[in-house]
Amino acid sequence: MGALQGVTIQLKNLANSGLGCKLTGPFERFAALASGGPVLMMTAQFGRSRARQAAYRLRARHRDLDLRLSWQLFTNLVDWGNRWRAERETYAAGLILSAAGDLVVERAVGRCLADLFQLDRPLLWGVVSDRLRWQPRFAVRWNGWPEEWFPHPTATYARLGVAHDDAEFRPHFDPILYATDSDFFVSNARLYWRDDGLFDPALHHG
Repeated sequence: MGALQGVTIQLKNLANSGLGCKLTGPFERFAALASGGPVLMMTAQFGRSRARQAAYRLRARHRDLDLRLSWQLFTNLVDWGNRWRAERETYAAGLILSAAGDLVVERAVGRCLADLFQLDRPLLWGVVSDRLRWQPRFAVRWNGWPEEWFPHPTATYARLGVAHDDAEFRPHFDPILYATDSDFFVSNARLYWRDDGLFDPALHHG
């Protein structure tokens, strides 16, 4: 059974079980799909205080959910690089927050999203402005750099965008961005990126 079909059936079963009245918005439907498992919550860029403040408020309002803040889980990029491949399957879902008008995605954050997508985990994007607006249908696109070279620093690597025609919680990834195999490694206490792979075309739309 495909991931998209599985998501649809799960939501229908929840509605038929009498819980449908609670699934009023994207966040509620996303939380239902996470099924109580740990949710990796990230900000699109490292150290963006406004998005982080929204993440703290969201976690405080939803103590019933296992929302785990990435910047508290991983000390730095090297720590993330050493642990992510072994720990990524422990997460039931992924949630990314960005400030309105600041849609650039750090490369490691996008790598987390791509890996969770490959593992058929639901993904949700929240935009922080005067309030938190949820975008369950979204895309991770290249950030305008020439396709024959990869950008440095990696903070300019990708950007978020709305994708109305895609399935909920199954974002579109531009194929140039993320290899199916890990495209990073740690050496001499530094994180390095490999730029010789493309995202698997079979995962282009999920």
